[in-house]
Amino acid sequence: MRSSLVISLALFTTISAELDLKKNYAGESLDTINKAFDQEQAWGLCTSIDLHNCANLMVESKESEKAIEQFVIELCELIDMNRYGHPMIKWFGTGAVQGYTLTQLIETSCISAHWAGDRMFLDIFSCKSYDPYAAIEFTKKFFKSEDASITIWIRV
Repeated sequence: MRSSLVISLALFTTISAELDLKKNYAGESLDTINKAFDQEQAWGLCTSIDLHNCANLMVESKESEKAIEQFVIELCELIDMNRYGHPMIKWFGTGAVQGYTLTQLIETSCISAHWAGDRMFLDIFSCKSYDPYAAIEFTKKFFKSEDASITIWIRV
């Protein structure tokens, strides 16, 4: 067991050195994120939000599609992103992964999300900096979830 742990750690160290793993900025101040964005000459900022136990469920219906569209419109306004065209909202999949998928192009990249049962997975990527914490709080409130995990990173 000990030898496999040592091998695993050595392999992780080698892989992480080769991949140049980037820092997760979740929990850092917005000022720290913005400074890093500027210092790294970032290509973009990416925020991934995983919500669990959403009380505001998205079931296959016109009402859910309207709610998702309203969500992305309000999110884009909140983080000051210019939407490019209408959002694509489609219900598909089978079993546990059946649900809505959203794609909203923005002038500086895109926003995508997937809903499955009481879970929601959102990715915001933009070449323009934005407030990821505002996006996180808004998303939690909109879908009535207190259970979230987040990752914020800078792409260079």
